Amino acid sequence: MSEARRMMVDLKTPKLWVYWADLLASVTIGATAFVLFPARNPWSPTAAVCVLVSALALYRAVLFVHELVHAAEHLRSFSLVWHVLVGIPLLSPKFIYEFHQEHHASRTYGTESDGEYVDYAEQPRWRVLLTPFTAFLGLPVFIIRFVVLAPLSWLIRPLREFVLTRASALAIDAEFVRKLPDGPIPRRWIVQEAACFVYGVLIAGLLLTGVIPVVRFAEAYAVITVLLFVNWWRVLVSHRYESGNQPMSFPDQILDSVDHTSHPLLSELWAPVGLRYHAVHHFFPWLPYHALPEARRRLAAAIPAGGGYWHTADRSWWTTLRRLLSRPALQLNGGAR
Repeated sequence: MSEARRMMVDLKTPKLWVYWADLLASVTIGATAFVLFPARNPWSPTAAVCVLVSALALYRAVLFVHELVHAAEHLRSFSLVWHVLVGIPLLSPKFIYEFHQEHHASRTYGTESDGEYVDYAEQPRWRVLLTPFTAFLGLPVFIIRFVVLAPLSWLIRPLREFVLTRASALAIDAEFVRKLPDGPIPRRWIVQEAACFVYGVLIAGLLLTGVIPVVRFAEAYAVITVLLFVNWWRVLVSHRYESGNQPMSFPDQILDSVDHTSHPLLSELWAPVGLRYHAVHHFFPWLPYHALPEARRRLAAAIPAGGGYWHTADRSWWTTLRRLLSRPALQLNGGAR
C-alpha cells in the first residue's frame, strides 16, 4: 500500500483548467439542451432527446460535488461558481454531501454509519430493481426539504435537529442518521441552505405568476428524474455490497469496489467525473478525477496479472448488476467472499 501511494504522489495536484473546462462545457450543454426543448410539442422525439442530453450533461456537472468534498482546499473559487451554476439550481449544495468522507473510513465503511452503503447483496432482487425508481420522488423531496422544511426548522428548534440529521444527506440508506459537527452549525451550511430556499421561492413565484410556463417545470422534473435514475443504477454497480454490515479493512474496501474500464465513452455517460474508476478512487481517494486513468495504468504495470486487485474490474455495468442480482441471501457475516 505504501509503495502504491508513493507511485501516485505526483498525480495528487488537481489541474484546475481541466475542472473549469469540464464543468463549463457540461453546464453549457445541459442548459442549451434544456432551452431547446420544444415546449409546444413536449411529447416529440426531439423533446425526449433534449431531456436526455440535458439530464446527462447536468448529471456530470452535479457530480463535481464529489471532487469538492475530496479537494475542498484546492477548489474554493471553483466551489463558489459550481454552487451558483449547479448546486443551488439543482438544490444539491455541497453541505449535504460532506458526510461522504465516512464512506472512505475503515471504521465506518459498509456499516450502519456509512450512509452511502446498503447491503444490496443480501436483499431480494425485486427490492434492488425497484430502488432506481425512487428517482421519481427526487425533485418533490428536494423541494420539500429546502422550500418547506428549511424555513420551518429555522423557527421550530426540535424540527431543526431532525432536518439536519435525517434530511440533510445525499445518502442511499433511508435509515441513515447524520452526525452533526461539534459546536455550532457551520456558517456555510446555513448560507447554502438559505440560498436554496430563496431560489426555490423565486422559481415558485415565477411559476405562479405564469412567467415560467408549467411545461418548463414538467421538463425540469423529467430532467431531474432521469438524472437521479441514472445515478441510482451507477450506485448499484459501484460496489459489491458484501460487507454484511461489518467493518472492512482498507484492502477489502478496495476489493468491494468496482472499476468499469471497458467502453469508456459509454461509461463516462453513466459514471462520469472519474466514478467509473471507483476501485482506484477508493485506493487513492485523494487523487483528482482526471488522474485516475493514469493511476490505474501505473497499477497495471506494477501488479501481476493474477493479483487480487484485478478482481475489482468488470467488463460492463450489466456484468456487475448481474453478479449482484445472482447472489441470493448471501451469508456474508461469516466472511463469504
